[in-house]
Amino acid sequence: MTMPQAEATSVSRQISINAPALKVYKYLTDASLIAEWMGQMAVFDPVPGGDYRVVINDSTIAKGNVVELIENEKVVFTFGWEAEGNPVTPGYSTVEITLEESGGSTSVTLTHTGLPEGTAISHGEGWEHYMARLHTVAEGGEPGVDPLIASAGG
Repeated sequence: MTMPQAEATSVSRQISINAPALKVYKYLTDASLIAEWMGQMAVFDPVPGGDYRVVINDSTIAKGNVVELIENEKVVFTFGWEAEGNPVTPGYSTVEITLEESGGSTSVTLTHTGLPEGTAISHGEGWEHYMARLHTVAEGGEPGVDPLIASAGG
C-alpha cells in the first residue's frame, strides 16, 4: 500500500557563481546591491534582529528579520509577504543562504523552510527567477529591469 506524500513545505535551489564569496555575500547583505537583482527597493539591516524588506512592486513586498550572519558564508532571515490574506505572513518562514567558495567560484545554496502547504511551488519559481538574476549581477552582468516589478503595476 502506498502512503500519500506530504506536500512540500520547503524549497531548495543551488547555483554556482563565478565570483568570490565576499562579492556574493555583499549582494545578499547590502540593500543597494540587493535592489540590483531583486525588486525595486530593499532594506537590509545586517545585524541579528535587523529588518529585511524588499519591495518587488506596489502589491508584492517581502518582509522579515535577519536571524544569523556569518560573513562570506551564511545569511539567514525570516520571510513573509505584507499583502493581506497571504498565508506566508512576515516572519512565517525562514530563508537560509549558504556560500561555499572553491577556486574563485561560489556555490550558493538557498533553502526556504516553514512554508504552508500549497505555497512551495510558487516560492520555488520565485527563487529560481531571483537566483538567476543574482548570478548575472554577481558575475558582473546587467540583469535588466526586474519583470516582476511591472507585473502588478509597480
